[in-house]
Amino acid sequence: MPTIVILLLLTIFPFLFTLAMAFGKVTFAGGGLKVSLVGAKNWIRLIHDSRFWNALVVTLKIVSLSVFCEYVLGLLLATLLNRRIRGRTFFRVTFLLPMMLAPIAVGYMWRMMLNDTRGPFNDFLHRLGLGTIGWLSDPSVAMYSIVLTDIWQWTPFMILILLAGLQAIPRDYIEAAKVDGASGWKIFLYVTFPLLAPVSIAAVFLRSVEVFKIIDTIYIMTGGGPGLVTESLTLYGYSVGLRAFDLAYGATVSFSLFFVVLASSILFFLLTRRARQISLG
Repeated sequence: MPTIVILLLLTIFPFLFTLAMAFGKVTFAGGGLKVSLVGAKNWIRLIHDSRFWNALVVTLKIVSLSVFCEYVLGLLLATLLNRRIRGRTFFRVTFLLPMMLAPIAVGYMWRMMLNDTRGPFNDFLHRLGLGTIGWLSDPSVAMYSIVLTDIWQWTPFMILILLAGLQAIPRDYIEAAKVDGASGWKIFLYVTFPLLAPVSIAAVFLRSVEVFKIIDTIYIMTGGGPGLVTESLTLYGYSVGLRAFDLAYGATVSFSLFFVVLASSILFFLLTRRARQISLG
């Protein structure tokens, strides 16, 4: 009971306090912090905030591109690692290394590699006689550099989850399909992939929730720039709440992200139920 009480205090109190700030105004009086309720003013401001909508669109683009690419690459590599190939254990360990690095360290590493003048990427392009690319300074490219970095670091997460799902599939179904004369592609399409659907949805959901909260990599690599083309919702909330010190509006931005993740969670449970029905059918 004491442990449960402590955990509830550490989670529920900050949640409710942030919710109160989202519907209030924060002032500092008498050396302390005071929250006075102002109704829906912060939310009305949020609806008319073009920077918020830009951050939401940027976040959705990063989530969709990153998670889609990570899932496809993760599924391909997990399928290969599920086969009996030479050096399978070595490749499994090697593929998981990027996931073990701190996001800030990854951000600094890719920031150096994508540097316009000193980075190895542009140096390689220059040696090939091609023009250099403003990986982090070109507004049309910067967001894809963030996506590339996220794919490099977190595809191993997809590999780990999907490989476990592939190894949990009973071999009897696959052997029965082979006896019936099904090709390898048809076995994957009609047997393996449907049985892997619940695991796939779980992996996509968990990764999506994490990408929605992305801030460290963007902060290190671009700081949300050039302009606002790589500013995510979390980075915007940080900028408003802790840099501009508008705590109430920063809490409102944070709760908007909470509602987006909540909607994604509901969709996840619906898809999971549907996937189970298909796999059992």
